Amino acid sequence: MINPSTRHIEIHWATLWRIFIFIAFVALLYFARSAFAVLVLGVVISLGIEPLVEFLSEKLKIGRTLGVLAVLVFVLSVIAISLYLVVPVVLREVGGFIVHLTKTISSIPGITIPEVNVQNLGLDGILNIVGSGEPISGIISGTFKALVLFFGTIVITLYLSIQKEGAEKMLRVVLPAAYERPTLAVFEGFKKKMRRWLGTQVVLSIFIGLSVWLGMWLIGVRYPLVLGLVAAILEVVPIIGPIVAGASAFFIASTDSLGLGLYVILFFLVLQQFENHVLVPLVMGKSMRVHPVVVVVSLLVGGEIAGFIGVLLSVPIAVLAQEIFDHVAARKEQGTVS
Repeated sequence: MINPSTRHIEIHWATLWRIFIFIAFVALLYFARSAFAVLVLGVVISLGIEPLVEFLSEKLKIGRTLGVLAVLVFVLSVIAISLYLVVPVVLREVGGFIVHLTKTISSIPGITIPEVNVQNLGLDGILNIVGSGEPISGIISGTFKALVLFFGTIVITLYLSIQKEGAEKMLRVVLPAAYERPTLAVFEGFKKKMRRWLGTQVVLSIFIGLSVWLGMWLIGVRYPLVLGLVAAILEVVPIIGPIVAGASAFFIASTDSLGLGLYVILFFLVLQQFENHVLVPLVMGKSMRVHPVVVVVSLLVGGEIAGFIGVLLSVPIAVLAQEIFDHVAARKEQGTVS
């Protein structure tokens, strides 16, 4: 006689194989995270430049391949020229900032910091500081890997952009037929949100960066260009980013004068009110509904897993994750209604 309280759990070999394949796939994603990150970054960039490519091909009647090449060359040229013009100034300001910071901290009773001689900080000095504790082979290997990832991203972006709906066609090729329809539905929502986010984020970052640079220069705070760049970069982090940028500017200003620090606080308060109540509703609207906590957690997780590339991809992955959750919730709701 079988005891009714005894439960037998049977696991078929097919189930075990599915679990094993899933674990192997997750492990593959982790160990090949750099390659996976390049693929995702290429998809995101292709989505970002798609409106420009469509404008060139449909409005100006330029071939799609030529249009993609023109857009990529233009974007890379703007980045290269900006770096050429800005980096020397940033290096000088960063050098002065480090000297000023060490002197300020050393002036506090009980704290002693070795004097840092970076008055003439340049590219050679940066390379010496970065490579001081690492063998030259490690530096060469890291540089080579960064170049491979960079050109890999460019090539993937090129191939996905030359064909109209290139990312969707790639998904149709690699996905099983059973998963094609729901995956493409999720990707369609992700594509719309990412295009909107990329455009609005560029506008917000440029506006905040220029405003902070000009405002700090007019107020008389040291290192206005560095503070403007920090504010522009941190604009991607909701809530925390503006606070960190404002706190950095306040700290630098207050080392010269407490009154100057109060002016900085007032400036950032006015700037944030204008951004939150005027600029954000104007350029972003209600199309982006990603919760700030999701973005912050994604930034932390992305930085921990894949470093700088992980930080770059944190917001797209957060958008994709929320789109998947929304799709699953909608399917459940349809199931309960029917």
